[in-house]
Amino acid sequence: MTYGDYTGPDKPDKGTEGGSCNRRLCQAPGAIWFNHGSHSWYCPDCRSDIENDEFNRREWERHFYPKKEHPMFETREMIDSRAGKNADIEHMEAVKCSPGSPSPS
Repeated sequence: MTYGDYTGPDKPDKGTEGGSCNRRLCQAPGAIWFNHGSHSWYCPDCRSDIENDEFNRREWERHFYPKKEHPMFETREMIDSRAGKNADIEHMEAVKCSPGSPSPS
C-alpha cells in the first residue's frame, strides 16, 4: 500500500511488531522496522521514506546517533544481534572487574 492510500480508522495492530505500519495514512501489513524515535514499527516503504527524509536523517545523525550508536530503524534480528553483543561486552567487563575472578583466557 502506498502512503496516503489508507483512510480508515486506526487498525488494532497499528505500530506493533509484524502488525500494521504506524503511519496513519499507510497502515500496510508487515511492519518489520522498529523506529527508535517513535518506538513503533513501520513497513519497509515508510521506513525508507522516513529514514531518507533530509530533516529526519540530519536530526538523527546530529542528536541521537552519537548517544545511541545504532541506526534510526532496525529489524528484530538487528536489535537482537546488537543486544547480544552488548550483553557479551558487559559480561566480559564485569568478569574483568570482579574481585577474585579468574582472568579471562
